[in-house]
Amino acid sequence: MPMTDNDFKVSLGMTRLWDAFEAGKEVARTAISDLNEIPSFVILFSTIHYEKNGGFEEFLRGVWTVIPKGIPLIGGTVAGFANNHGCYSRGATALAVASDVMDVAVGIGKNTKRNPKKAAYSCSQQLKNGLKDSQNKEKFVINIVSGPCAIELPGQGQKKVINSGLTSKFVKQAFGISQYLLQKGLGREDEVFEKMTEFLPDFKMILGTSMDDYQGFSNYQFCGEKVLKNCMVSLAFSSNIKIGVSTSHGMVSSGKGFEITKLSRDGHIIQKINNKPAVQEFLRMLKWPPDYLTESTMLSTIIYYPISLHRHGREMPVVMPVILKDWIMTPCKTDKGKAEILTVDGRRLISALHQTLEDSSSIHSEFALCSACMTILESLGGNIKKLQEKMNEELENKPFIMFFCAGEGTYTPNQSLNYANMSLNTAVFGK
Repeated sequence: MPMTDNDFKVSLGMTRLWDAFEAGKEVARTAISDLNEIPSFVILFSTIHYEKNGGFEEFLRGVWTVIPKGIPLIGGTVAGFANNHGCYSRGATALAVASDVMDVAVGIGKNTKRNPKKAAYSCSQQLKNGLKDSQNKEKFVINIVSGPCAIELPGQGQKKVINSGLTSKFVKQAFGISQYLLQKGLGREDEVFEKMTEFLPDFKMILGTSMDDYQGFSNYQFCGEKVLKNCMVSLAFSSNIKIGVSTSHGMVSSGKGFEITKLSRDGHIIQKINNKPAVQEFLRMLKWPPDYLTESTMLSTIIYYPISLHRHGREMPVVMPVILKDWIMTPCKTDKGKAEILTVDGRRLISALHQTLEDSSSIHSEFALCSACMTILESLGGNIKKLQEKMNEELENKPFIMFFCAGEGTYTPNQSLNYANMSLNTAVFGK
C-alpha cells in the first residue's frame, strides 16, 4: 500500500506465516516493496508465536535478509495488531517510511524493571545525540517498553487471584526483590514514560508496552538486529511533517466513588479503600459476593470495571491485574485520595477512537500509529473489527498500525502526559 508525496513515502507490510525466518522475510519484503527507495526507518510488531516457531533471532535474521543493513528499526512483541487489512492475534506487521527531509535516531534503555529512571536517561541521551545536528522543528518519539512478567509462586505457578493472606504478604515482600533481581513483575512503563518526558520535553510521544498473548510469561523488544528483554527501545525523528497525538478511553463514571486511604510504600498496592480492606470494599460497592473474583472470572469481569486512579493530578484509568486477598495491585504507581469505579462498552470505545482522531483532524493524515490496551482486544472480541474499520474510514485508508499492549500513553509539550492501562492512543502524521 504505497503512499507518495514530495517529502516522504510510506508502505505497510505484514505476514501470517508460521515459520519465524520466512515470516521475517515476508513482513520486510511487503513493507518495502512499494517504496522504491531505502527506508528512513521501520517499525515492526509481532505476536509471541515466533518464540516457539524458530525464535525471534531467526525472525529478525529473515527481516535483515531483505532490508538494507543499518536502517533504523525498532519494535516488539504485542498481544495482537490491526492494520489496513484486518485484525490479527497471530503474525507480524511493519511500517516503513522513506523521506529526504527526516532525521532519525534510535535508543535502548536496559533493565527497565530494575531502574526505570536510568533506562530512560540512557535511551533519551542516545536520541538527543542522534538528532543533535537536526534543524527540523517537528519532533516525535515512539517508546516501546518491556511489559509485565508475572511472578511464579512456589508450587502454584502464576496467579491473578491469591486468597491466602500469608501468600499475599509473601508476594508483597518479594515484589521489590523480584523486580530488582529477576526483573519480574510490573513493567514500570509509567515510570519510564514520566522520565522520558522530563528528559525530552520538546518531543511529542506515544508509548506502548511489549507483551505476549495475555499470559505475562515473556516479551521481547527489537532494535536493529538485536532481540532484547527487559528493555525499552525508542525511535525518534525530526521532520517537517505535522504530528498530532491524542489519548482517549471512552470510560464513564459508574457513580461509585471511593477514597484510597492506605497504599504500600511503592504506591503499587491499594491496601485500604474508605479505611476498609480494599478488595472487600470494592466488591461491596459493585454488590458482588465475597468469593466472586476467581482465576476463571477475573479477566472476563474486571475489564468492564476499571478504576480511575490519579498520579500527580493526572487521571489514570487502569484494570487491576492481581488480587492479593485484601489488597488490589495496580499496574502503575498511584496516589492516595479520591478514585472511582468506571464502566465501558464497545460503543464508547469506538467513540473514544473517533475522539483521538478528531483531535488531529487539522492534519491531512498520511499514516498513523495507535497503541491500545490488550484488554480492549479481549473485551470486544470479534467486534474489534469495528475499531479497524473506524481507523480505515477516518484515515481514508492511509497506512496505519494499531498495536495491542499492556500499558500505553501519549505526551505533548502543550498537553503534558497521558498514561492509562485501558486506553486508545493515536499519533497521526501528515500535512
